Amino acid sequence: MPSPTSLCPTRRSILIGGAALAALPLHRARAADWPTRPVKLVVPFAAGGTTDILARVVAAKVSEEFGQQFIVENKAGAGGNIAADAVAKAEPDGYTFIVGTPGTHAINQFVFKAMSYDQVKDIAPVIIIARVANLCSVTNSLPVKSVAELIAYAKAKPGELFYGTPGLGSTAHLSTELFKSMTGVEMTHVPYKGSAPALTDLIAGRVQLTIDNLPASQPFAEAGQIRPLAVSTATRWPLLPDLPTIAEAGVPGYEAASWFTIGAPAKTPKEIINRLNASVDRFLKTEDGIARLRKLGAEPAGGSPDDMQAYVLSEIDKWGKVAKFAGIKPE
Repeated sequence: MPSPTSLCPTRRSILIGGAALAALPLHRARAADWPTRPVKLVVPFAAGGTTDILARVVAAKVSEEFGQQFIVENKAGAGGNIAADAVAKAEPDGYTFIVGTPGTHAINQFVFKAMSYDQVKDIAPVIIIARVANLCSVTNSLPVKSVAELIAYAKAKPGELFYGTPGLGSTAHLSTELFKSMTGVEMTHVPYKGSAPALTDLIAGRVQLTIDNLPASQPFAEAGQIRPLAVSTATRWPLLPDLPTIAEAGVPGYEAASWFTIGAPAKTPKEIINRLNASVDRFLKTEDGIARLRKLGAEPAGGSPDDMQAYVLSEIDKWGKVAKFAGIKPE
């Protein structure tokens, strides 16, 4: 039978037990009070692009809801890796997030040899903000008016068509390589430093094809400077209902899109992640949110953090196979 002394708690055990009991409610209280100071949304590209614009739309809305400023910070470089690495290594206190893309979350590991962060383990999912279709377009001088005609023309002239992209490993590059892998056509890649110079050369006929982001391509298509053939998404784009998808126009099963997300340092409290997720998800389902994003050429997404995680993992698998097909070697 234990002695009375052994049954008496020591001063040390009381202090440890008290600290343990106090920690949980304090943690929950901090999450419930969040945010109590400005929050950073880090954008991995320069101001003015699609990622930046979407980030500012979301930042304005959540600032209004939480009564605290969500500040967009542009941190460009290395295809988004500089920003993603900074966020991955930031204090996981709910005051630093990244507005991510396929590059920062999925593709860069197949393009860059020296990755300073793990695209899955180091960034916790919060929400998918939106998806953006790519527009398959050809130069006006090319004698094709449909995807089927493009495939037939490319097969008749293997290697003679040139396609332009914003750069090696971009979604436009891998979207076109996916097209090649599913159709068996041979085309030559011409990488540029951004969409603008690639589209300029498409207009001039120096390249014959692009499968690039809709917001970048659409103005030139509407002006008649290039010929749009199809959109890259699985279903028709709401603002271009008469334009077929690549899948229904001759490549069954084809699907590709750019996407924009919010991610956090891996150990950010789930309560904070869930609060931000709920706020953004509500906005994306409002008439105002849908209208504002569609005006930018984006389709609102939303969903849970688990939804985002599953989607990112599926994209890593998909683009890894395409990168291997394209012979992309990390540099």
